[in-house]
Amino acid sequence: MTRRGAGYAFIPMAAMAASALYHLLRGGDFGMMLIVAGSLEGFTLVGRQYFALRDVQGYAERLRDREAHFRELAHTDPLTGLANRRGLLTALEDEEAAGSAGVLLALDLDGFKNVNDMRGHDVGDAVLVEVGQRLRMNLRPGDVAARLGGDEFAVLMWARPSDAKGAAARLLKVLGRPYEQPSGTVFLSVSIGLASCTSASDVTTLMRNADLALRSAKQRGKNRVELYDIGYDQELRRRTTLEHELRGAIDRDELYLQFQPVVMLPSVRPVGAEALLRWRHPELGSVRPDEFIPVAEECGMIEKLDRWVLHQACHQLSRWLSEGHDVWVSVNVSPRELHRACYVEQVKEALRAHRVPPQRLVLEVTEHAVATDVDEMIRQLRGVRETGVRIALDDFGAGYSSLGQLRNLPIDILKIDHSLVEEPMMRVIVELGHQFGLEVIAEGIERQHQMTMVVKTGCRLGQGYLAGRPVLAEHFEARLQSLAPVVPNSRQPEMQINGGPATLPAQHVRSVDSAAENRQSKPHAAASVSSSSSLSALRQPESALAPCVPHEGLFHVRTFLKTLRRPRTLKTKAEPP
Repeated sequence: MTRRGAGYAFIPMAAMAASALYHLLRGGDFGMMLIVAGSLEGFTLVGRQYFALRDVQGYAERLRDREAHFRELAHTDPLTGLANRRGLLTALEDEEAAGSAGVLLALDLDGFKNVNDMRGHDVGDAVLVEVGQRLRMNLRPGDVAARLGGDEFAVLMWARPSDAKGAAARLLKVLGRPYEQPSGTVFLSVSIGLASCTSASDVTTLMRNADLALRSAKQRGKNRVELYDIGYDQELRRRTTLEHELRGAIDRDELYLQFQPVVMLPSVRPVGAEALLRWRHPELGSVRPDEFIPVAEECGMIEKLDRWVLHQACHQLSRWLSEGHDVWVSVNVSPRELHRACYVEQVKEALRAHRVPPQRLVLEVTEHAVATDVDEMIRQLRGVRETGVRIALDDFGAGYSSLGQLRNLPIDILKIDHSLVEEPMMRVIVELGHQFGLEVIAEGIERQHQMTMVVKTGCRLGQGYLAGRPVLAEHFEARLQSLAPVVPNSRQPEMQINGGPATLPAQHVRSVDSAAENRQSKPHAAASVSSSSSLSALRQPESALAPCVPHEGLFHVRTFLKTLRRPRTLKTKAEPP
């Protein structure tokens, strides 16, 4: 049944002729009619076999064609026509067998998920098709472009790493051009990771190295090209170890809180403390919060950590209040935790479990978290604030600050970022914060001249290494005991907290209602700030700020010291008897 099978169709006929000849040579006799009949029968048999063999050969040819077609489909992406993951692996194996040097590029479209969500999958597919076309048109003959799935692409180049990096930079520009679609223009960027074939021992390691380089490009701001470095392996192993160990850190009592004082200025008397999460591992040592907090957010551990910190802070605050110390405690809240529907009940449960007055607890949210979804965040903050807990806006001025948002955000405390401590504009921010009825805390006070400047601005509260470093609870308590006498519990007024009595010492910080009252009593402050005004607009000489904020309204040192001598009344929400 091969291509030579047609020749074998004449073998039976030759065998018949040979047998007839042998018969004649042995003295046999054949009549003419018998010979003709035998010949016709033989040719008929041979012809039938010949045509049967041709049919079989045609069927085999069609099988080979279909096999080649299905093999091509198995190695080709049906949407873009590029090679798929299997096709790329085949090309890499062929390259490895040939022993040639190449570079693998891993590409990922930045923000493509938003295209599918906002424009629909049809538009997303059309964009992917155009990405494939741009890759084909901008690669050299022999280079292999592949779509690995979703918005992930890869390119196998036969070039040196330096040349491949230049080609990747060109692809960065080509793929970053606008994509014209019937529904509108789509704008995307791309991140690219490079890995040389010489840096990997096998195909699997090569693809892993390219993915690690791509991940580094994503983490460093996207829309960039990163070449694989062996340090990425160490970072990945470190992250994997942290994720694994973090899941059992609470049960092993490896987590603890430190408290950084918030002090009254200029007396530097502690009136509150910020609870800061710390992790000490028996083998890894002290792990920085900026290292394990992102890991907790990625692996879904942040909710458990936030809940643990809230209960631990409330427990410690309850102990200090029961001993007569006049303090409050603030806790940092992650945006993911704050968006949970049950978070308000979680806060109420912590207050009820530890018998803490709501006004003594402050929840800190970062400026970046508020800027991501203002309307949703305002709704969540109002729900939390209705419990009596105070809200602080942390790191104000570190991002895209809008002073007009202070009129709408349900906050009580404004914490100015440490980068603005030495800025002349800080005086304006402090004054505006007071005009809006907000208590203002200056962060990052580390030097004496910074302390002097903060006091001159009229800021009444400060935080920083000069005022006090983060310390354990017992050290902070020792400072409280050394600086002020303890108020006996018998003199403290009783309050009802979620149905149970609790003590509330006199506190020299604004109550929960102070922000709303001051906003109503001073509407001219809100009107003087446009909702679109940002901190960048205030970065100009102080003389240029005169039309917005009169100098007579600024706090000076002498007048501020006089206000410290005046008695201040504590405003609290009316509690049932």
